[in-house]
Amino acid sequence: MSDKNFVMENELMEYADLFRKYCPPPLFVKKGTHLTRQCSTGGWLYYILDGILKTYTVNSRGNERIIDLMHENTVVGMDCLDPDTKAVVSIVCLTDAEVLPFTTDTLRRMIRENPDFGFAMVLYYGKVLRQVTYHSATLGVGSRSSRIANFLYLYTDTETYKKTQEVRLSQEDLASACGVSLSQAARTLRKLREEGILSTSSKRISVLDREGLARHCDF
Repeated sequence: MSDKNFVMENELMEYADLFRKYCPPPLFVKKGTHLTRQCSTGGWLYYILDGILKTYTVNSRGNERIIDLMHENTVVGMDCLDPDTKAVVSIVCLTDAEVLPFTTDTLRRMIRENPDFGFAMVLYYGKVLRQVTYHSATLGVGSRSSRIANFLYLYTDTETYKKTQEVRLSQEDLASACGVSLSQAARTLRKLREEGILSTSSKRISVLDREGLARHCDF
């Protein structure tokens, strides 16, 4: 399962020093801050040093859908490699975060210095596309409860979860990530709690029985 997830993290950790060398000083951004907004033109990409960011879209009815959760040592803003292109997603900080801003010109200089980094970026972008495709398949079919079980089960494969033993998401964010309503997410979480599979608190979910959770999944 570890090659498919709903969280991206540490994909470019090997090149953290290269980013620090070429990028402007780090930006410290507060929880709730948007780095890009859907249908706006930005021109900046960001290397995440710390924190959790989400990329998401909103449809004409105002319904939000999370595309990915991005943790440290990843890049966000890849849909704006062309600085004149309008963003197709919004990117917001779910926690306080530290990021390195950079432009496509910066990226070009980094690749000239280190061609291996350029290839790593191609692989990274390919993985992002693969993840999005996987999300469409996994979260676009199956019951609403199985979508939530799929998400939580795969989240437990991440390094972040292994360190914290917590999924640090609100029920609203979980519902958005899984393409279900808030009430549907609440009912599923309540059922999983009653079965002893999960424990929940304010914006925290811990998986107590991973094998039990797997029985609710539909991969």
